[in-house]
Amino acid sequence: MQYFRLRAYIALKLTLHRLQQAATTWPQPQDWLLAVGLTLALGLVTVPVGLQSQFLSPTVASLSWADGLRLAARVLLVPALLEEGFWRVLLLPHPTERMSDRKRWRLGLPMLGLFVVMHPLNAMTLYPMAFATFTNPVFLLSAALLGLICTFMYWRSGSLWVVTAMHWLVVVVWLLFLGGYTSLRL
Repeated sequence: MQYFRLRAYIALKLTLHRLQQAATTWPQPQDWLLAVGLTLALGLVTVPVGLQSQFLSPTVASLSWADGLRLAARVLLVPALLEEGFWRVLLLPHPTERMSDRKRWRLGLPMLGLFVVMHPLNAMTLYPMAFATFTNPVFLLSAALLGLICTFMYWRSGSLWVVTAMHWLVVVVWLLFLGGYTSLRL
């Protein structure tokens, strides 16, 4: 019993360390620049594929400005902050944790796989109307690439804020300007 208490204490201490470090580390200007570059590169890959496959459609969502702002604020919390806080900060080692890059990626790649799989599972359990969208191969490819660049940026910056901003921007652009709002029937 003592062993399990010790393990629980260590896990709690690690979790609090990761949350505190990620929340209090502000990205350096070069981290923001790299994040912008990686997010643009993501768009250069996923937008043509999405348009070619007709998964994406360049349309402005039929929302008032106020509703668009409310949607953007909601997306900042869920999925951006919540998913990045869980999939990057809690489950991945913070840069302050001593670990080789090889070991980091051995931990990170399975978490990336689970991050991608989580979307169809959410559609099967919590949001059935999103099933067709969340199981679309282009969506899954986009989620995998977003997760990959967010993982890289988290390890590079050590900050929750840069990956949250990246995730938020990608989802908001998709929802408001590339047909995501219509495809999710929000």
